[in-house]
Amino acid sequence: MRLMRFVVLSAVSLTVALLSTSPSKAQSTDDDSSGPRGSVPRSSATRYHSHAQSNGTSVGAEILTRKQVQKTFVSDLNRCCIVVEFSFYPSKEKVPHDLLLDDFALYISGSDIATKPQSATVVAASLQKKAGSGAPVSVQSGATVGYESGTYTDPNTGQPTKVHGVYTVTEVGVGVGHPNPAPGSTDRDRQVMEKELVQKGLPEGKTAAPVAGYLYFSMHDRKKNAKYQLEYNFNGEKLVLPMP
Repeated sequence: MRLMRFVVLSAVSLTVALLSTSPSKAQSTDDDSSGPRGSVPRSSATRYHSHAQSNGTSVGAEILTRKQVQKTFVSDLNRCCIVVEFSFYPSKEKVPHDLLLDDFALYISGSDIATKPQSATVVAASLQKKAGSGAPVSVQSGATVGYESGTYTDPNTGQPTKVHGVYTVTEVGVGVGHPNPAPGSTDRDRQVMEKELVQKGLPEGKTAAPVAGYLYFSMHDRKKNAKYQLEYNFNGEKLVLPMP
């Protein structure tokens, strides 16, 4: 088997995308060092495709299209999830309310089977597993894995290449049609994907101000013409938001 040397740059330039995450007016989290959380709420709940109201409190929601997911996230969520943007607008009294992931459920219209939103940790682990599920590359010699930002000189061409992210430099023997190692499959990739999903996810905890963010539902077999509905348990009342 002929030996080839190659460099794999993963998609962990996620860190660049994280810097552009817009802050929401959400409550502070237990880990303030994680940075801004969620997305920016629109001017009112009626600015979303679906909205509902109860006792002066309004909520809005809509499912992101596959193109919107690609634009909003660097992590390839289309491989595992349906992404819903949800917004919460408290009543004029601004009574603090607890936002909890367990209060949400997504149904396919006409079905009694519901899916709960998953945490950023679970989603990132799922993406890492899918990225590493391809046929393995047989390594003939040692491999070096690290995090790099700067200029890399290609050993074959001698040309400098700017890099930023996780890299793997491995000398391996590969056969015809054998895939290269997939970006996103390392522990470092998982950590950075998780950070993006945490920062853009709907913040949990008490809030007395408008807040918005994303919910991740594990429905990777999404059908093109399927209709969904999001159910939100607000103080014991079920608010149903149809998702076109």
